[in-house]
Amino acid sequence: MVAATVLSSLALRWRYAGESLQARWTTLLDVIGDDPMHLWVYGTTIIIFFVYWIYAGIFTIMDITNRPKFLRKYKIQPGQNEPVDLGRLWQAVKVVAFNLTVVNFFTTWMLYEVSLRHNNISDIRQLPSFGRIVRDFVIFVIMEETMFYYVHRLMHHRSVYKYVHKKHHEWTAPVAAMSLYAHPVEHVLANLLPVGISVSLLSTHVVVAWAIISLAVINSMSDHTGYSFPWSGGSVRFHDYHHAKFNYNYGVTGWLDKLHGTFRATHVQKQQRSKPKAIRSKRKTK
Repeated sequence: MVAATVLSSLALRWRYAGESLQARWTTLLDVIGDDPMHLWVYGTTIIIFFVYWIYAGIFTIMDITNRPKFLRKYKIQPGQNEPVDLGRLWQAVKVVAFNLTVVNFFTTWMLYEVSLRHNNISDIRQLPSFGRIVRDFVIFVIMEETMFYYVHRLMHHRSVYKYVHKKHHEWTAPVAAMSLYAHPVEHVLANLLPVGISVSLLSTHVVVAWAIISLAVINSMSDHTGYSFPWSGGSVRFHDYHHAKFNYNYGVTGWLDKLHGTFRATHVQKQQRSKPKAIRSKRKTK
């Protein structure tokens, strides 16, 4: 009886939250308009730009000032970029700004004209169900990881690397602001198309696409901050190792690296794996 009451209460609250979000989305569209092209192209470009620089701004201040001091212990490569070279950082910022504006806009516009306007044709005013959002997110992670891994690995081929991907690897100890410091060709092939193709094939609603893309940007930037906090995911040290060693850990989640033999555990992961063995050996000696 109690369980049924709790479930009924949760269902009502969830329904209210959904109705509230729907009402706010409708109100927003009444103000900015519901032209799909404007929302997909202009909206996506603007959202990515602000998400990127708000998140990057926090870590850039930390990298320039070396403060707060109590967070320095979480640097993955101590002594690197402490503080960051301002001239080098400014050169990276200019490249990133070009990618976030010019390259993002024209690539998103191209994706819209070629695919999004045809595949993502559901009523843009109607938000999708919770189940549909979860489905899109789970499948997106698998699709985007697959495309990113193989494109990223292609970027390391000797016939491509020195012309395209080498630019991104100029930072062997990355910082958040240079997450999208890349040749425009790489930015399109490795960063934008895996996301755009996944969203298009899934016919994802534009709001869900904004949320997924924002999370993807934040995750990518977290992997490039150079910090591994207690709450950081394993991909942070995983990708930092890739910048230090180049030819390992091409993916984000690591499952394709394990499949193809390009996975390398960080020293933290090795320590965690060795603890159970050490405990077992101690028990045997008692």
